[in-house]
Amino acid sequence: MTDRMSYEENYAIPFAELLNKYQEFWKKFTNIPKHSPFSLMEETTNIGKNLQDLLIVSSKMQYFTVNYISQITKTYAEALDKLPSNDIKYDIKTEQDLKKYRSKLIGTLEDSFTNLFQSKEFGMLVSDIMSTYSDYNKLLKNISNTFLLSLNLSNKDDIDVILKEMQELKRQVRDLRKTMDIIISEDKKIAK
Repeated sequence: MTDRMSYEENYAIPFAELLNKYQEFWKKFTNIPKHSPFSLMEETTNIGKNLQDLLIVSSKMQYFTVNYISQITKTYAEALDKLPSNDIKYDIKTEQDLKKYRSKLIGTLEDSFTNLFQSKEFGMLVSDIMSTYSDYNKLLKNISNTFLLSLNLSNKDDIDVILKEMQELKRQVRDLRKTMDIIISEDKKIAK
């Protein structure tokens, strides 16, 4: 195996094998001796590791998304193949013909997609997509926090705390205004 991987070498390779190739390449890259002229700082190594993980996770996400789209497309095609072509008039002349065609089409689509959504494989695929999306967000957060800390800026956790405190302050101001309105209305009643 060469370190440089071209498009032609990777075309039609199973995802697991392609993933192993990328991981082997990045392992060689990160195993640069610590005390050499080419050594990397620890922070740079961590960023490289995070970028490697991001590449792997985004590849998984792309793989699962393509499978998701292909299953949806396949289900549409199978549903349309199930339509009895001799019963349906393609030269729809009346509104009744249109309603009949629409009800048959909706019925076959509903049956096909119900079977798809109830299948174990589709559930596992959706679960894989959601978990890789969650991993992707975590990695982006880690990468951005590293850069934000080095620039002496607030990270996402700090911003979330600030937003939560702002919401609490808004709630307190609203409660104070209500209390003030009650007090002012009572003062007006007493003054009369």
